[in-house]
This record gives sequence, C-alpha cells and structure tokens, in this order.
Amino acid sequence: MNDKTTEDLRVKRTHKLLYNALLELMDKHPFETITVKQICDLAMVHRTTFYTHFQDKFDLLTRAMNQIAEEEFKGMVDDSFSPADNFKELFSLAVKHKKLFSRLLAEDRDSLRNLLRREMGAGIRNYLAKHNSIKENSIDMQIKIEAYIGAVLGVVTWWIENNMPIEHEALYTKLNIFSEWKFAE
Repeated sequence: MNDKTTEDLRVKRTHKLLYNALLELMDKHPFETITVKQICDLAMVHRTTFYTHFQDKFDLLTRAMNQIAEEEFKGMVDDSFSPADNFKELFSLAVKHKKLFSRLLAEDRDSLRNLLRREMGAGIRNYLAKHNSIKENSIDMQIKIEAYIGAVLGVVTWWIENNMPIEHEALYTKLNIFSEWKFAE
C-alpha cells in the first residue's frame, strides 16, 4: 500500500468517526446544543484534526448528510426508478433513520419554512372547515394538505434559489394547477 492510499484510508476513517459521533450525539441532543468539542471527544479525534477536515459542525453535518445520501440513494439515480419508487425509498430511509430525520426535519421549528408551513396549514384547514369540505382529524386530509404545502414551498424555494427566473405573477399562474386538487373527501 502506498502512502497516498494509506492517507486516503485515514481520512475516510476520520470522517466516518466524526460522522458517527455527530449522528450519535444528535440521537440525544438538539443539533444547536452540540459542540465541536463533544463531537471530537466522542470520536476520539483531536480538534485540530477536525478543523483540518471541516470548517465547523455545520460543514460536518452537510458532509455527513451527503455521505448518507450517496450510500442510501445510489440506486435512485438509475433511470428505471420511477417517482413512486423514489417516494417509497424516501419513506424507507425515513424509517431506517427515524431519529435523524426527526431531529433534522423537526428541530428547526422556528425556521421560515416551518412557520409558513404551519400558517398555510392552519389557513387551509380553516377554509375547508368553513366550506364544510373537511372531516375533523382526517389523516387523508392532513396528507393532502401537507403535500400541497410542501409542493408550493418547494417551488418557492426553487424559484428563489434560481434567481427568480420568471415573474411572481407568472409563477402564481403556473401554480394555479393546485386549485384543481380536490381536498373534499
């Protein structure tokens, strides 16, 4: 084994130790309370080594998520995978990594995305209740509402990330396809 291969293996091992330490800590603590020192102590990696490989804990989290995505979703880029297959795989992954998904998706409760999601959901439920289109505590209805909100927020995110490539009125008109969704059960 040459020196380059040995070094690559050491880097991979260090990254894996740090990824695993972060994920283990996230099982027990909110991400924002976890420190680089805690991660390093659990991984038994010196802080200097940590900062040689990562800028901060956010960089570590991003790369850990990318590593998980590469490992877990490698089959999903195959052109034989349908959107339904991708959804099924995503839900399987959520079951497999339940604590991690729970922490990452629910932890940022005060983010703009989550605030908009809550407010939009409340508005849709109020509208549907007022128009007698909703059954109380219907799981099917909640799934439809969340799918609608997720789709709209996803498009808005895409629009912003891509420098708003069309005027907002045109975007709204294109999103008006959602008015065809049937919320009534």
